[in-house]
Amino acid sequence: MLYALHGFTETDESWTETLVRDIPALRCPLLPGHGGKPCPPAFGWARMVDDLTATLPAEPIDLLGYSMGGRIALQLALAQPKRIRRLILVSCHPGIRDPAERALRRQRDESLAQVLEEDGIGPFMAWWETQRALRPYEPFSAAVAESVRARRLNQDPVGLAACLRALGGASMDPVWNRLGELRMPVLLISGAADARYMRNMDEMAAAIPDHRREVVLRSGHAVHRERPQVVAQMVGAFLV
Repeated sequence: MLYALHGFTETDESWTETLVRDIPALRCPLLPGHGGKPCPPAFGWARMVDDLTATLPAEPIDLLGYSMGGRIALQLALAQPKRIRRLILVSCHPGIRDPAERALRRQRDESLAQVLEEDGIGPFMAWWETQRALRPYEPFSAAVAESVRARRLNQDPVGLAACLRALGGASMDPVWNRLGELRMPVLLISGAADARYMRNMDEMAAAIPDHRREVVLRSGHAVHRERPQVVAQMVGAFLV
């Protein structure tokens, strides 16, 4: 069984579309604040890990996470190593180490949460979609672009705001110094044009004992949308 965790502003369909043909035993949990699922005011990382752990079957699973979902997957693997057989991290990092950078990110996330609550999903997405890190290496087809945008615009702004505060990049204590604890096989995937995450994941690879490093050519941050077949092949080969 492969559990696949989506990124911020995505839904449980994001990984299903990429992997279900190659990996029938697939489960894609909907994360708090997304797709109408509430994110309680007191929600945080410990509760996130506990809630996911409660859904796991008795036997060890394979676990995948992208971006925000990758950080969640990493936390779960560190907290429940015996429950995770193999780990796949896509376009993610283990937390922000620099205190000043983390403080700035916390301020930014709070500002964005306020935009979501006060102005709604439209103005937030107008800004979100201009972010350089989210631009695909090549423009999406009209059908894919329309699907991605529609899914984003159907999100609940209050839920996304709560998720930013609870699970945003600045809310997570960095775990760079714990990467050596990962004893299960780990696959690290990033897009060649995603310079920041290429650096992050190269550094992660150096700290993880049993790892495989894969780079998706002609792709930015959202490799599963930009090169879905390539990513599905990488994941499938790792899980054989």
